[in-house]
Amino acid sequence: MKGFLSCIATLCLLFLATTGLAAGDVPNLAGVWTTTSEGGVIVRGETVGPATHWEKKQTTLKGELTIKEQNGRVLFGEFTSPRNKEAFIAVIGHDGKHIYFADTDGYYDATLIDPDTIEMIYRHVTTADTVAAVGIWKRKK
Repeated sequence: MKGFLSCIATLCLLFLATTGLAAGDVPNLAGVWTTTSEGGVIVRGETVGPATHWEKKQTTLKGELTIKEQNGRVLFGEFTSPRNKEAFIAVIGHDGKHIYFADTDGYYDATLIDPDTIEMIYRHVTTADTVAAVGIWKRKK
């Protein structure tokens, strides 16, 4: 019985070491990330809003996301496209894989695929337009 309990205790410690410790890791995401996103915009008037990166009938957007500062799980930076530059703030989830962004008019939900790849989904709804997009960010080397 003592051997069985010792085995169970060892398995529990092994489980905690492989799941609990990994979940506490905070990846370093500072730097420049390039993206090509697919998506679109619904425009409610003649033109898109002033902070919108997309043009009418546009389905692909190229841009750069610069994470200028990282304080633990909190990120600060800006997204730049040919049409606009917009500040954002983000937090890295406790699992170290999910990242949640807010910019001046919308939200990104992102997943860290590997240290140099992030998959993201973006959306916003304003009085001028609505945008939905999906993209892959690659760390610029």
